Amino acid sequence: MTPDSTRKSVTVNGLDYSYHDVGDGPAVVLLHGSGPGVTGWANFGNNLPVLSEHLRCIVVDQPGFGASARPDTYERNYLRISADALGGLLDALGLEQVALLGNSMGGDVAVRYTLDNPKRVTKLMLMGPGGTGATILGPSPSEGITRLMEFNAEPTRERMAAWVRTMLFDQRLATDELIDARMASATEPGAVKNLQDAYATFYDPAMAEPVPLWGEVHKIRQPVLLCWGRDDRVAPVEGALFPARRMAKADLRIYSRCGHWVQIERKSDFERAAIEFLGDQQ
Repeated sequence: MTPDSTRKSVTVNGLDYSYHDVGDGPAVVLLHGSGPGVTGWANFGNNLPVLSEHLRCIVVDQPGFGASARPDTYERNYLRISADALGGLLDALGLEQVALLGNSMGGDVAVRYTLDNPKRVTKLMLMGPGGTGATILGPSPSEGITRLMEFNAEPTRERMAAWVRTMLFDQRLATDELIDARMASATEPGAVKNLQDAYATFYDPAMAEPVPLWGEVHKIRQPVLLCWGRDDRVAPVEGALFPARRMAKADLRIYSRCGHWVQIERKSDFERAAIEFLGDQQ
């Protein structure tokens, strides 16, 4: 199981949309976060050997990330752009209903798609989806987002290393191999500009949503499993309390000694939770 051997592509709105499709069982679309050098495989590749034994895992590269193309300009909020691409993928694959698993921004995209297409989503598993809550005890932007924006302004290896360290509780995982791999991916042609352009849609008043995402989460009626690292420096853990309280069928799991990457630092616990929660989509 490798990125190249599992990669597929469909055309959505005239653009190539890249994804990996592995495993058998209930269909789950996995949506990555927004960090520099991110791809679907970078976020979830190490989890697929276990998850694919129980689930059909459709791991996407969101528009402009990894091998997925992007429009020349982003003229709407990026969450809506990615949610529309997700809908096009489901149509192309003939999937009427799926579960969604989203990490960070991917969790926000999953919520956006579910709000707009509630009949097509069975369950949501969300890992540190910062846009669904409000940070009231820490700075805004958070430390992790600040390090990301610093990298966007000047993409150096030193700034990549600083960003990676904010993702993790256990700093031993911030290896040179990981930093170099993310740096190589983040500096491929067009990658920095895509991240800059995607983030610009979140701060441009002309692209602002009439109601912020956290103001709509009470409309979610699907079963939801929220997974949050207690030591998250990107989306601080107190932000989990709002969606956990407002989503009608939400359970919240807080993982100790864990930062923003639950799927990495609490790998076995994450995989067990995903199989248990998403394996039965009734």
